[in-house]
Amino acid sequence: MRLNSLVSDDAAVSPVIGVILMVAITVILAAVIGAFVIGIGDDQSTVPQASLDFSQSTVNFTDGTAPPHSSNLTVVDISHQTGGTLDEGNIDITVDGDTAYGITPQTGPSDDDVEELWSSSGEISAGNSVRVVFGSVNDYDNTDSVNYVDAADEINEVNNPEEGLSSGDTIRVVWTADDGSDSSVLQEYTVN
Repeated sequence: MRLNSLVSDDAAVSPVIGVILMVAITVILAAVIGAFVIGIGDDQSTVPQASLDFSQSTVNFTDGTAPPHSSNLTVVDISHQTGGTLDEGNIDITVDGDTAYGITPQTGPSDDDVEELWSSSGEISAGNSVRVVFGSVNDYDNTDSVNYVDAADEINEVNNPEEGLSSGDTIRVVWTADDGSDSSVLQEYTVN
C-alpha cells in the first residue's frame, strides 16, 4: 500500500524541473554572450554575386616598329553579364596565379602598351569587359610598351619575352574584401 502512495506522489517533480530549466537557460545565455564576446557574431564580408562570360579567340597584334612585327595571340575576353556591381579595386584577374595583362594597341610609329586589367578605383557593371592577353610574374603598368616576335607569336617587353595564353592556362577572377580578410574566386576559365 505504501508503494502506491510513493508512485502517485509527485510533489517533488515541480522543483526538479524548475532547477533543470533554470540551468539550461543560464547555459544558453552564457553561450550567446560568449559568442559575441569572442567575435563569432561579427558581420562577415559578403562575396558579390556576378555572372561573367569568357570568350576565347585569336587576334593578330602588330607593333609600330619599322618594319612592323606581328604575333597571332590567343586572347580571352571577360564580360560582366549580370549581377551586382563590382569595385575594380577588389578584383584581380590571374593566369595560373600570375597577374593577367592586356594590350592597348597604339596607332602610328609606336609600340603597343601593356594594359592593367580592372585595376583602378572604378566600378564594374553589366556590359563592362576586358581582354586578357598574357599573364606574368613581372610587374607591369600602363607605361610599359610591348613589341612582337614574328616567328614565335610571343610578346617582348623591355627584353622580357612573355608567352601569350596557351592551352591549359587557367584564368581566375578573384574578389578580395576591402580589408583583405576574405577572398573568393568569382569564376574561372581554362584556355582551350
